[in-house]
Formats: sequence, structure tokens, C-alpha cells
Amino acid sequence: MKKAAPKQKKSGGQKLWAWMKFFALVIFVALLILAFGFIAFAEKVDGLSTPKTAPNADGIVVWTGSGGGRLEAGAALLAQGKGERLLISGVNRDLKPETLFNLLDIPEETKTCCIDLDYAAEDTIGNARETAAWAEALGYDHILLVTSAYHMPRAQSEITLAAGRIRISPYPVSAENRLHWYSDRDRFDRLLGEYAKLLVTMARGSNNQQREDAPDTPLPKPQE
Repeated sequence: MKKAAPKQKKSGGQKLWAWMKFFALVIFVALLILAFGFIAFAEKVDGLSTPKTAPNADGIVVWTGSGGGRLEAGAALLAQGKGERLLISGVNRDLKPETLFNLLDIPEETKTCCIDLDYAAEDTIGNARETAAWAEALGYDHILLVTSAYHMPRAQSEITLAAGRIRISPYPVSAENRLHWYSDRDRFDRLLGEYAKLLVTMARGSNNQQREDAPDTPLPKPQE
């Protein structure tokens, strides 16, 4: 019987080429997952619309930023008695309270008694931190969160990171008669940037959870 020919060992170049193909496949799969994730995110955000009704909550929080209608929506919810107090977070430091209050169509006594302004927050993380501190100080467990539709997923994630005990009822504010996300380059770019920021927030949350779940390392006993 003929002996089987011995298998030839792969050369260094062949091994390198095999590893390169493997890493290329991993990168391709990762990019494919990210692409499908973005499409799912964009479709979900495009499907969000301003609710016709809202549940009652302990308080109402409006996060300022690009996209009109947020302040008006928050003021309307307060006027309807959907929350005890209204927090407007991320107010421009150059904007005087009187100027801001004049934009809200609510009674004067409501403006003076039931609206809190946050000038400290400068970004989404700051909004979440100030919202958590406000809710904790007032003993609120349930808030109505008012922000733009595209910003809502990350806003909810950031509040959960800042204070996981707070129950959030989203109240997204969306523009009417807008083009679909893939038909509007500016909207596409905005959603892509927001998706990237959401992934960073989710990664931070995952790292925090891993640290919380990690067992405490016992300290060594002192030698006698």
C-alpha cells in the first residue's frame, strides 16, 4: 500500500494570509451588525410620534436642545396636571428666567410655584445627572421625559445610568411633515451621529454593570 503523503506545514506567509482573512471576516460581520442596528434605530425613531395623551407622573422634565416644541409640550403637560412640577434642564445661561417664562402659555402662579430651571447641564450626560438629582431631592419615582424623538433612546439610557430607580414615561416631540431618514441627508447624518453616541452610552452601561457584578476581592489577612 502507498503511504499517504505527509501534510505540508503552512509557511509564515500562508499563516499571515489566513489570519488576515479571519480578521477581515470579523470586521465585515461587525460592520454588518452595526449597519442593521442603525437601520433598526432609524426606523424606530422615525416611528416615534408625539403622544395624544400622557400618563400622570410625579414630575415632568424637558431637555432643551435643537428641535422646537419641547418647551410648549412640557408646559402643556404641566397645565394638564400630568405632573406636580416641571424641570427645564440645560437652559442657556444667558437666558433670563423671565424671558423663558414668557414663552410658556401657563398661568403666572404656575410659573412661580411649579417650574425649576437647570442651568448646570451642558450635554446629555449633564441633563441626566441633573434630572436624577432633581427627582431624588423631591422623592419622585416616575417622570415624564420630554425631548426630541431622535434623542429619546439615548436620553432614557443616560437617566437609567444616572439613577436606575426612576421610571420614565417618554414623551417624544417629533417634527411634522418631515422626510424619511434615508431621503434627507441632514437627518441621516444627525441620526448616524446619535446612533454612535447611543452605542457609547450602552458600552458605558455595560462596563458599569460588569463592575457591579464583579465579586469583591477579599483583603489578605494580616500575618500574626
